[in-house]
Amino acid sequence: MAEHTANLIDDREVTVLLLADPLSWRIRAVEELVVDSATSCIRRRSLQVAPLRPLLRGRVKRRDTHALVAINVAPMPRGPLLDFDVSGPLGDAWLLPRTEIATRQRDYLLCLASNCGEHPSAHVRELLTAILGFSGEWFVAGVPRDLGGYFRDGLGRPVPFATQQVWQEIGEQCRSILRPRLDEFKGYSAPENPALVLPSLFINGIVSSDEEATAVLREYGALLNHIDASSRTSAAPNDAEEFLVALADYANSYDLIVAMSVPLDEPFLVKFSERRDLQLSSFRGSGRQDLVVADAQTNHVTFKVSDPNVRIASFMALEPGSEQFSYGAFQSRKDQQSRAFYAHDPDRDYRLRLEFRLALLRRLQAVPYIVALLLALLSVALWNSSPTELGALALIVGPSAIAASVLLTREPSTLGSRLRLASSILVALTLVALVSTATLLYVLGSVS
Repeated sequence: MAEHTANLIDDREVTVLLLADPLSWRIRAVEELVVDSATSCIRRRSLQVAPLRPLLRGRVKRRDTHALVAINVAPMPRGPLLDFDVSGPLGDAWLLPRTEIATRQRDYLLCLASNCGEHPSAHVRELLTAILGFSGEWFVAGVPRDLGGYFRDGLGRPVPFATQQVWQEIGEQCRSILRPRLDEFKGYSAPENPALVLPSLFINGIVSSDEEATAVLREYGALLNHIDASSRTSAAPNDAEEFLVALADYANSYDLIVAMSVPLDEPFLVKFSERRDLQLSSFRGSGRQDLVVADAQTNHVTFKVSDPNVRIASFMALEPGSEQFSYGAFQSRKDQQSRAFYAHDPDRDYRLRLEFRLALLRRLQAVPYIVALLLALLSVALWNSSPTELGALALIVGPSAIAASVLLTREPSTLGSRLRLASSILVALTLVALVSTATLLYVLGSVS
């Protein structure tokens, strides 16, 4: 049978359908986090997808066997991608431009708003696109900028203080609606403070004056107020609540949307990998990673360390922004270097925070501390006996060579080196104390 491929990449409504009902086509998501260095980890994800013909009915013909579609693979934290690779069932896939992803996310939100009886103007639609595509220019090296300076740099002119106050008041109204629906606040939010995207609206000619900008912001704020009121009309989840939750969540993340060729009548796999930042505490070896575990019918997560000399000392799955244990994630495997859990409960938390502590294997961890204890005891012995002869001092200080060998030992990874930091410092300090004690005793003996 000849293959016929329908090109649906430019059909944004297809992506909206996929975004609106992910559990109808996402059968299983298998996630793997591998910590292989002190500063980053590898994330690999495999998404099992059901045949898409039932979902695309009316958009593909009976003779079509394949389709080119833009699929939302996973929610992703905002920020640049590193070592990113993605592939579909029939080969390579390609990532959509960030502005195109923002446009499709906007269309999804507008679909929800339309279901609530809200039909924003063209200006508000453009404002939504800019909000969803905002990449964080509000920060310089992670530090919030002065709002007046931000607008002066972005617009090339100062903005009257009274106008800034009005924009901030609108932002506070939006914040009161969206912040309670955000699982964790991470420093800034364009949906909560829409004035942050005004420079791009001025540059693109969407607005041409401060008065027009204020009017657009007011309309955006009114839209959120109306949808918030609609969300309170029912205790059950509804489109209004979904709109507000999705908009709040888009402050921290975005949908990774990739284009690929897929079969229409067969299940298939989509795979991608990326390198994530990892911040380990200097002495305890503690770290964290955020994961989504409810974007498929079932989610499987594996956490590993690749260095054979490193073990997982502790591991917890917690709610974002809380110390409460996450609901619906069941650990199915546990050993020194891996953890695995399975999430399938329909009411499980959408996102969780993995809190973990890494350490060297106990037999390797004990060696430097034993050496440090030996050096400390030798230092005490020197002060008690106070030998002054060079031969006696050399004999006692001889074990310092063991300490030097411990300090010169190279771990197979930067992760192991980081985890040796505390013990290495302790060995170095006791070694310095021993050598300094011997030197001081020799000098005092020579003088006397």
